[in-house]
Amino acid sequence: MLIRTRRSIGETDRLLLLLRQNWATSGHRSNLSGTIEAGIFSRQYISAVAIIDRAGMVVTSTHPEVAGRYFGDQDYFGAQQRAAGDRLQLRGPIPGRLSKRVVIIFSRALLTPEGDFDGIVLVSVWPSFFTQHYAEPILGEHGFVGLARTDGTVLAARSGNTDHAPGAFLLGAVPRDTPAGVRRLDGRAWFADGRARVVGWQTLADLGLVGMIGVDEDTAMAVYRDHRREALAGAWLNTGWILLATLLATSFYVHAKWKQHQIEAIRATYRLATEDAAEGFFIGRPLRDAQGVVRDFVLIDCNQYGADLFGKQPEDAIGHRLSEFYQGELFRSTCGRMCKALETGFYDRELEVRPVPGQLLKARWIRYKAVRAGGDLAVTIRDISESKAYLSELERRSNSDELTGLPNRYWIQQYLPKAIDDARGGDHGLAVLFVDLDGFKTVNDALGHAAGDELLRTVARRLITAVRPRDHVVRLGGDEFVVVLEHVDGAADVEHVAGRVLGAFHDGFHLQQSTHVLNASIGISLFPEHGEDAETLLKHADIAMYSVKTDGKGSYRFFQSRFFEAIRTRLETEMEMRRALDQHQFVVHYQPRVDLLAGTASSMEALVRWERPGNELVGPDRFIPLAEETGLIVPLGEQVVDSVCRQLALWARDGADLVPVSVNVSPRQFSQSDILAMFRDAVARHGIDPALLEIELTESSMMQDGVGESGVFAGLRALGIKLCIDDFGTGYSSLSQLQRLRFDVLKIDRAFVLRIEYPEGDTLIASMIAMAHALGMRVVAEGVENQRQMQLLKTLGCDEGQGYYFSRPVPAADAQPVGAYRFATFSGQ
Repeated sequence: MLIRTRRSIGETDRLLLLLRQNWATSGHRSNLSGTIEAGIFSRQYISAVAIIDRAGMVVTSTHPEVAGRYFGDQDYFGAQQRAAGDRLQLRGPIPGRLSKRVVIIFSRALLTPEGDFDGIVLVSVWPSFFTQHYAEPILGEHGFVGLARTDGTVLAARSGNTDHAPGAFLLGAVPRDTPAGVRRLDGRAWFADGRARVVGWQTLADLGLVGMIGVDEDTAMAVYRDHRREALAGAWLNTGWILLATLLATSFYVHAKWKQHQIEAIRATYRLATEDAAEGFFIGRPLRDAQGVVRDFVLIDCNQYGADLFGKQPEDAIGHRLSEFYQGELFRSTCGRMCKALETGFYDRELEVRPVPGQLLKARWIRYKAVRAGGDLAVTIRDISESKAYLSELERRSNSDELTGLPNRYWIQQYLPKAIDDARGGDHGLAVLFVDLDGFKTVNDALGHAAGDELLRTVARRLITAVRPRDHVVRLGGDEFVVVLEHVDGAADVEHVAGRVLGAFHDGFHLQQSTHVLNASIGISLFPEHGEDAETLLKHADIAMYSVKTDGKGSYRFFQSRFFEAIRTRLETEMEMRRALDQHQFVVHYQPRVDLLAGTASSMEALVRWERPGNELVGPDRFIPLAEETGLIVPLGEQVVDSVCRQLALWARDGADLVPVSVNVSPRQFSQSDILAMFRDAVARHGIDPALLEIELTESSMMQDGVGESGVFAGLRALGIKLCIDDFGTGYSSLSQLQRLRFDVLKIDRAFVLRIEYPEGDTLIASMIAMAHALGMRVVAEGVENQRQMQLLKTLGCDEGQGYYFSRPVPAADAQPVGAYRFATFSGQ
């Protein structure tokens, strides 16, 4: 019973560890709802399974109704929160909040990557969990099993087929004078039913528990008393010498019969007990040759469950030799296990049963235990296929990416060091390819996460097809993948595979009735040239990939030490940008938008520049991408809005004829700041008319989840600020989306304006203008560079133009006077 209790606790702890690992590798997205109903957890012994975050709130549970409730006041939560190390904790008995029944709590701490407390994962069990292995045929109707803490607190108790509430059956304190022992306990002082029992106990010191098992005194002595009474009744009828002879004969007879009865009873009760415990029970007797060497075993007993495991009846197995069932390697391996147990006295293993010819055992995995009993061997076999399959599934989920089915970051952290050891020992090469998708964010923002997920699944399938059969494709997360190439003979092998990976993106991806083109940037590190451990190889491949990203994307590159310089420069630039924000080194230049009919400035666009000390003016293409990546775009955007509002207030004080100024807003500003409050505060701070402000968003950012749906657009419009779509034609918006979001200005991307002079180049622009006018929007053509383009746009009905033909972006001082300025480049002026 104690061995099985320890095993049950160990299996529960492994379940907690696997649940914790699955929680970490799934990105904290595990869902335990419905798992008990699906049979994943035993309803008979498990009350609940739950994950609680560091704040004490239930994140997910087998009981969905408790999700979001506070459990941080529970003793088991506080115990893990205060614990010095990572260990299994057992708390209880306590009343369950849902069941209102007493439960015992197993728990493990959730940990951050730095090892800090991040919550707990728990399994709540009924007390009967600890007494489930009660063998009534052996212990009888009044036998007793129990489990208590070493401090005397009773966790579980059972007699016969009745499970008792903790503390309701065992009345006295648990014997603690020795770690293990046997003692007769008086019934009136110790047990609620008043029956005396002989109780043995053993301390499980590492778990802080004491296991107890007891035999009812009256039941144990009943057989002996019956035999004694019958023998004495017959003996008193004879004479003295006959009485003496009879007594002696009776004594021998009773002793022999008792001994035989004992053996048969033990064998029968153990057979019945193992039937209840779902274990196959066998007794094997060794058959030795003339030299005393064991050559075979004969089966002298087995239970029905054991016979069923081999597809037989007990009568068809008992009396037969092992060699009658198995031959060849199967016989040698089975006989070898039994001989080892016979020699050492004990053998206990979990074994995988391989489907080979001659294998009769109908199980995939078994727990095989053999104990020497005199000259024979007692063997128990338990089918653990189901629990193994469940644990294997949990391990698979821990090692697999849920979206694509590929191995995940946890898997490669375990596998890559072994692959490096194999490469080192086998004297062959190994390569790591770090693959990052180019343009994934644009598609994901435009089409939504469902389309983005489908795209990632398609990419995963194409990568598997592109690499060699023995290579491994891993998804680290987001749009980052890693390919591990083993047994490579040199850089040429790696280049061949890298070329195939790039080729996998050439056909484009069909998503939502349209085709989208993506590329990939690949960084490559080689073992041992670029690193001799997994962490270094992954880091260097990542650095090489970043180098590809910064130099044009869509290619591959091997790691070079000089790439560290690029990383260092990037970090230095980031720090300089932070200082520049503190010192207000970013300035705003203004480029006019010109009314093509009137020839006057109708609006201006605010464009940020960096006055970097000791350098010439830095354009936005050299710092905006880094600002987006690092999040500095949010404070930078706030400075630009404040600067524009301040300048409008200065122009108004000087009596200038003002026109609206448009400001570019990043999607990250929408997601990480309160845009509406920022514009409202800036307008109020500088006392300007909100109608003098326009917000420009690129078409792709406009389609990002949540942008335009949260009421921010309506709030900005109510404030009086106009909304512009920038770079139209490069994104994926539809007519219905444009209608719903109600923009005021549409800006045609300069790429279309550049082609307006070519055959059919004006057709697409004409359709854009017609659509925008139908929706009530003004149209601005960007990138106008010559008079011919301007004249064609005017002919097509375009409202405004913007570009170097009219004016480059200029400092605020050169942008005055604004509304009254007429552009001399118009013909006839």
